[in-house]
Amino acid sequence: MPIGQTVVPYATFQEAFQSNPAQMNDAVQAAATQAAGGDPDQKQCMIAAWHNAIGVLSQDAKPVLKRGDQGNAILHTPQNGLASRLQTLLAKQATAAGQAQTIQQPQTIAIPTGDSFTLGVLSVRFDSDDIAGWLQMAPELIFKPPRADWIDPPPVPQSIPDNARIAVFADWGTGLYGAPAVSKCIEGLDRCDVVLHLGDTYYSGESDEIRDRLVGNWPGRPAGTINRALNGNHEMYSGGKAYFQALSSFFQQPASCFALQNAGWILVCLDTAYQDFNLDGKQVEWLKSIVNAAGNRKLILFSHHQPFSQLDDQGPNLQIALADLLNTQRIHAWFWGHEHRLVLYDPHPIWGFKGRCIGHGGFPGFRDDLPDAHGNLYQWLILPAQPQAPKAQLLDGPNFWVPQEPEGFSPHGYVVLDFDGDTVWETYRVPNNIGLLKAQL
Repeated sequence: MPIGQTVVPYATFQEAFQSNPAQMNDAVQAAATQAAGGDPDQKQCMIAAWHNAIGVLSQDAKPVLKRGDQGNAILHTPQNGLASRLQTLLAKQATAAGQAQTIQQPQTIAIPTGDSFTLGVLSVRFDSDDIAGWLQMAPELIFKPPRADWIDPPPVPQSIPDNARIAVFADWGTGLYGAPAVSKCIEGLDRCDVVLHLGDTYYSGESDEIRDRLVGNWPGRPAGTINRALNGNHEMYSGGKAYFQALSSFFQQPASCFALQNAGWILVCLDTAYQDFNLDGKQVEWLKSIVNAAGNRKLILFSHHQPFSQLDDQGPNLQIALADLLNTQRIHAWFWGHEHRLVLYDPHPIWGFKGRCIGHGGFPGFRDDLPDAHGNLYQWLILPAQPQAPKAQLLDGPNFWVPQEPEGFSPHGYVVLDFDGDTVWETYRVPNNIGLLKAQL
């Protein structure tokens, strides 16, 4: 199996570390010395970052570890660059060394389109000797990955049909669980003009992961389909080079931010990950120039990160950067990922736009512990308005694409946007292509 079907349980790392802590510490010291090029201050910063990353990884793994052997088979990774890069290194080196074991036998999964695919899961095995050696092989990957160069976006939007159909999904780059099924369902759509991913390829967007988990699983559509992928924080954890290379080599995409338009709508796709959870002034000016030239077209934004949330971090930097557009109620709707759930917001009481969190494309997100949650059927739970975010509805239910423990994880899925003049219809689907909700956006 490729790296796209390989997971790195924290319990295995913890076991290897505890077997020989002195050896592990010596290996980290040596790798940091090499990556720092002899600079003692840089080395100390790297050592501190290592200890922080291991602490974050441990905390992130606690809900998984509580689930025992089944939980250890589930892909998980924190929002921490060094921790994610460590998981990338362990997955890559252990797989290359043949140190992987099957923890989920390959299963053939059929979907109503008539397609099927085979999915299994490998878990890597390693010991302290392995980790000590692997750290010496790739100290720059762990401590100092080279950063991709920024590409300026095109000044003019690309045209799409007035009746365009767009399939949108996010946090999908796992190669596991509902991700391959989402891909097959999009392949089976009778028509689709644009396929758009809102970012995150796990663990850290390194070259093998981009190859296997993003490009390798991308929905196959006929020639003429526009394929686009936004930048996520996990793509940037490895420096973003593999992601930016894929833009030109696979997606034929001009930049990590871009715009699409038809007669009634302007769709602007932002890069909120190159500057983590933020937008620099240059991208903001580009966005404003695109919007100023859009006339009376309605504006929809797409990004990886959220401007606000009921259940996760807020986006104050995004709110500040886009204050002019927000305060004039220029934005009609905003789609984002980053949070591994599906949440549909009422119009914002001040800014007017409808927020859509669609980060449920393929990462196994734990079900939210809310009243009336954890049933055996799909249901929409109401989230009352909060000071930081408007009233919303959250999709709750089991995830049948995590067969080890379907009741513990929230559903995967995607959304189809159908344009019809001044109207856009949004249809939310789970990976067997059942439509759970269709509404006018």
